[in-house]
Amino acid sequence: MGAAEELGHTVGSSTVMFPHLLVHHEENKRRIRHALGERAFQAAHREGRTLGIQGAIVYALSEPPRGTTPPAGTATNLTKREWQVADLVAKGLTNRAIAASLVISDRTAQGHVEHILTKLGFTSRAQIAAWFVDQTRREEL
Repeated sequence: MGAAEELGHTVGSSTVMFPHLLVHHEENKRRIRHALGERAFQAAHREGRTLGIQGAIVYALSEPPRGTTPPAGTATNLTKREWQVADLVAKGLTNRAIAASLVISDRTAQGHVEHILTKLGFTSRAQIAAWFVDQTRREEL
């Protein structure tokens, strides 16, 4: 997002070219902020703004680091409840909101998130969200 905003600023253009997509842009920004936390979001945003156009292109086209993409079939390693929790994480819910949605304790929701992170070899909720979206897209095909 930082790289896109910097490029838009450089050429005198808006980051979001079509006004009707602005609501989606802002919602995604809100979700990313929520998943990463404000401090990490700001750091990543600043880093993106410093990439320049060539750096942004290289970054966008590069392969993800090993370990960020789980092996095929990983979805079957999650329990039904963990799959539900992953869905709610992907929707941007906090542990407290997940607990309320599934009628479980906050600590139980936190435990499910920790188990998902461990099973998938991830370190952040954002990775769970990206993985979940990828898994659901694959299932639709």
